[in-house]
Amino acid sequence: MYRITRTATLKNASVTPKAIGWSTELNKFINDNYNGFNLKVGVEMFGHSCLHWSYETESLAKLEEANARLLQDKKYWAMLDAGKEFWVDGSLKDTIVMVVD
Repeated sequence: MYRITRTATLKNASVTPKAIGWSTELNKFINDNYNGFNLKVGVEMFGHSCLHWSYETESLAKLEEANARLLQDKKYWAMLDAGKEFWVDGSLKDTIVMVVD
């Protein structure tokens, strides 16, 4: 099992409500249109204002499959483009963790 997490640092706290609204729309789109995803989103409580997306997958092959589909999805890219106003350029970070227990 693998846990995939993406974080994005928000430009400032004032964009947090709009960023949360946008991110829940993105989650709904992915979960409704990509079978097997159970994408979750959260907001960091202390420290930096960040959004965190995460989901789990059984194999890295399934991750590759999902990425290949997302790369071709024009609506997904349009949604990402609409949300880029919320985060600090260069702050996106992806982490893949092998779940051992």
